[in-house]
Amino acid sequence: ECSIDYRIMSGRRAHYVRMTARKTGDGTHFIIGIENIDAEVKKEKQHLKALNTEKELARRDELTGVKNKTAYIELEKSVQSNIDNGMDYLPFGIVVCDVNNLKIINDTQGHKAGDEALVTLALCLLNATKSGQMAYRLGGDEFLILCRGNSEKEVKELIKRIEKNISETQYSCAIGYSYCADGSLNMDEMLTMSDKYMYESKKKYYERAKKQAI
Repeated sequence: ECSIDYRIMSGRRAHYVRMTARKTGDGTHFIIGIENIDAEVKKEKQHLKALNTEKELARRDELTGVKNKTAYIELEKSVQSNIDNGMDYLPFGIVVCDVNNLKIINDTQGHKAGDEALVTLALCLLNATKSGQMAYRLGGDEFLILCRGNSEKEVKELIKRIEKNISETQYSCAIGYSYCADGSLNMDEMLTMSDKYMYESKKKYYERAKKQAI
């Protein structure tokens, strides 16, 4: 017995059918049957859509709507594999940001206010990104933008857009970045460098705030 599924057009409407052929008991003839499988195909499409939606939701940060750490880890492995194997290598940059004074906001105004700060930062990042730039929340108040196929100039322009967006809110953030054009650094090294510069930026912010308070 063998079967084949195909689509036919009736007027302007498409129908899915399955043609099945099998030999008779004595092997001298074939019995061919045609079955309408519209309902089966529709159900399968709905199932696939639900699976894709579930997978997408599993890779989204519930609070801010940007991609989450799971999505970043998956992409990190893919990018690093390409670098290691010399396949489809693109220059890339990593920009990391976090909200200044988030603990103070949480302690004095409550966690709802802290969540609002995180959502605001996420929107500032999303509104700043352009082609090849994807935002992720790694956890807590740390966000990351992976810039694939961008020049270092484009990465710096992204940072300027983020800073401008943040300056128009009641919040501030610390930013650090790293850039690699030749595949000489791996993803972990890039992230470590970006974090280092971000914490230096945060340290300078708190030092300025301390001086102004005196």
